[in-house]
Amino acid sequence: MDIKAVKFRKDGFYTQPFVMGGEGGDFDQNIRYRGSLQNWLIDTGSEVILVDTGIPAGTPEEVPDENSFGFTGKDICTYMEAFEALGYKPEQVTKILLTHRHADHSGELKSFPNAKVYVNQDETDAAELQGLTNIVPVTYTDLVCPDGLPVRTGRTERPKPTDSRLLLIHKVMGK
Repeated sequence: MDIKAVKFRKDGFYTQPFVMGGEGGDFDQNIRYRGSLQNWLIDTGSEVILVDTGIPAGTPEEVPDENSFGFTGKDICTYMEAFEALGYKPEQVTKILLTHRHADHSGELKSFPNAKVYVNQDETDAAELQGLTNIVPVTYTDLVCPDGLPVRTGRTERPKPTDSRLLLIHKVMGK
């Protein structure tokens, strides 16, 4: 199995409260962590699975300032250009695991005609998903990782430090 980053932005940042969930705790807004928006491609050998599908083509870059909680980075290329640079075609994708409905995660869903889109059943009415006929509603629950940290899955709020993506992969791939 190969897991590859679909890199389409670089040189971004996220503030400590954003990264740590912003719920309680003593977080410092002035601490910033490097990061950029990227999504993932999983090639199992028998199917190609995407975790999220980036920002819609044509979305302008944000212009961060000192009050910005995050900056997804400067464009390197579009999501689809980054995807195709990995050597794949949209028709090869069989599943898309949508971590949540926001446009920076669901932007290119319509570009993958053969893929089933797995999404939390509580989010199937999202505007970003309207008109899609390949939606597979799934139910996620709050879980606890082996390290004891709680993981929120399939919710519309921003993912927590213990991101739910691997749990989504685990559930949909039957591992």
